[in-house]
Amino acid sequence: MKKQLSYLLVILILLLIPITTINAKTIGDIQKELDAAQKKLNDTNTKKAMNTQSLAETQKKITEIKQNITKTEENIKAKTEESKQLEKDIKKKNEETKELMRYYQISSSGSAMIEYIMGAESITDLIYRLSITEQISSYNKKVVEEMNNMIKENEKIKKDLVIKKEELVKLKEEQDTQIIVLNQKQSELDAEGESEEQVIKGMQSQLKYYKSLGCKDSDTVSVCTNKVGNTNLPVGTTFRRPTTTGRISSEFGNRILNNKANKHFAIDIAMPTGTSVYAVAPGVVGYTGEVCGISLVIWHNINGKTYSSIYCHLSKQLVKKGDVVTSDTLIAKSGCTGQCYGAHLHLGLATGRYKDILNGYSRYYSVGKGDSLEEHTFNPRDVIIFPPKGSSYSNR
Repeated sequence: MKKQLSYLLVILILLLIPITTINAKTIGDIQKELDAAQKKLNDTNTKKAMNTQSLAETQKKITEIKQNITKTEENIKAKTEESKQLEKDIKKKNEETKELMRYYQISSSGSAMIEYIMGAESITDLIYRLSITEQISSYNKKVVEEMNNMIKENEKIKKDLVIKKEELVKLKEEQDTQIIVLNQKQSELDAEGESEEQVIKGMQSQLKYYKSLGCKDSDTVSVCTNKVGNTNLPVGTTFRRPTTTGRISSEFGNRILNNKANKHFAIDIAMPTGTSVYAVAPGVVGYTGEVCGISLVIWHNINGKTYSSIYCHLSKQLVKKGDVVTSDTLIAKSGCTGQCYGAHLHLGLATGRYKDILNGYSRYYSVGKGDSLEEHTFNPRDVIIFPPKGSSYSNR
């Protein structure tokens, strides 16, 4: 009895647990995500504006520092020239003093001083001559001393100016580093803003498309996707190459792979892992999962006819089932997942809606019932211009 009660309790608990489903996201949820993405973009634009202002202010500081460095260098040059001139003046004054002091020097016979003294006409004249000579000599010594002091002061000023210049150069280097950091930040913000704008653009396209199908805010993406028929897919007129660069490495049709006959339902385009992959035409993502490695399927309405594009061996998917895309939408990154012998993109095209259980077909190989990719696929070269095998292209 206790065991039966335990079973009943477990069943009741299970019944009380909310049942969640895949693709439970509603159209209203996408609107909320769009509002959040718009707010994030506004925040990014604010950061960009503030960073731009910081760049301008830092650049202004660098200009001022450069001007101060130039002025300091001019001052150092002026003080150097001034010191040189003072040294010349001191030398001249020294020569003048030596010439004057010659009259104070007593030769070996003492006649020079006696001759100078005895040349006076009177005692008063003698005293005057001696006084004047002494005053001139004293004055010259004083001038020379002042000039020496000025040279010392100039040398001190030059040293201070050299230190100031070194400080300014260091400050300029710091500001230059700041400019590099701010420019890097600006590049990151620009890339972030572009990415957010792309996300917003994609969400806006999705909402517009879902509402055109009559979807309500409470409808889930899964419910809306089921409303997509052959006539209400986004309309396109042509197909484009899926990447901006690539080299054709394998053709559509029968081929030999690992010494075995193999039927290839696509065209292979060699490219480095991580290359950006775009939708070949506007449409709706009909499948994300693994067909041949990590894969995507997009449904298209081209000139009133329904097609599927298949992208295989991806390294990363960037869209979800039900997403509305244009031919400029970045949908994935190339890779080498699944059965792969080198990084490339496997691009397949087919009529109808591959991986649509209700309105299309889901098998890969034919079993003779007309419900496989093999029976609907066709050569991508029929609708997209590619160079010959082994050749490369550099645009879409």
